[in-house]
Amino acid sequence: MTDGLNPPKAMHIFFDLDGTLVDSFPGIEHSALTAIGAILPERATAIPDLRRLIGPPVRKIFATALPGLDVATLDILERTFRQHYNTEGWRQTFAQPGAVATLAALRARGHTLYVLTNKPFIPARAILDDLALAPYLSGIITPDSSTPPFPTKTAAALAARDRLTPPAALVVGDAVDDAEAAAACGFRFCAVTCGYGQPHLSCGYPVHFRINALIELLNCLD
Repeated sequence: MTDGLNPPKAMHIFFDLDGTLVDSFPGIEHSALTAIGAILPERATAIPDLRRLIGPPVRKIFATALPGLDVATLDILERTFRQHYNTEGWRQTFAQPGAVATLAALRARGHTLYVLTNKPFIPARAILDDLALAPYLSGIITPDSSTPPFPTKTAAALAARDRLTPPAALVVGDAVDDAEAAAACGFRFCAVTCGYGQPHLSCGYPVHFRINALIELLNCLD
């Protein structure tokens, strides 16, 4: 479903990963609860719904879910989470309905597809390979794609934009930081309303059109 604006004939399309191409919540929740249970067992029974927090880097998720933690504790939580997630948690990830068909059709039409995610490269690549999404992608842009790491998704998107010819592109995502990255780069933004976030409601950045399911993107780009 579009909002009445004509989307561009985009040749470069950047997809968010968590909540957009895949449902990674079961694995993220499992690894997060495992880390909290190991490091802060006294707070393991007072954790808010993590689903509404998915999108930012896991360190920010922990800081939001467990206010008042010092830097050292956040470091340990993040490290414990990553050890568990990189070996076990990522396996509890599922492709969103229509993800493979959508990427295959867009690639067949000549579009160049990328993933732009806050997830580090190792689990991101493992998920994309496991769910048969990787063959359709020309690049996977993660925080650790750069040294030093990109501090935000917007910084990663800006670096990617500078390598595009032509620079026009579209960002498809379910979170405010996806809309922010698109706006900073001068790209159009497609809000995915079936994901974890609600950027189409009040994100403060332009939303050029929206879809309720990934497969709807094919009609938007006809």
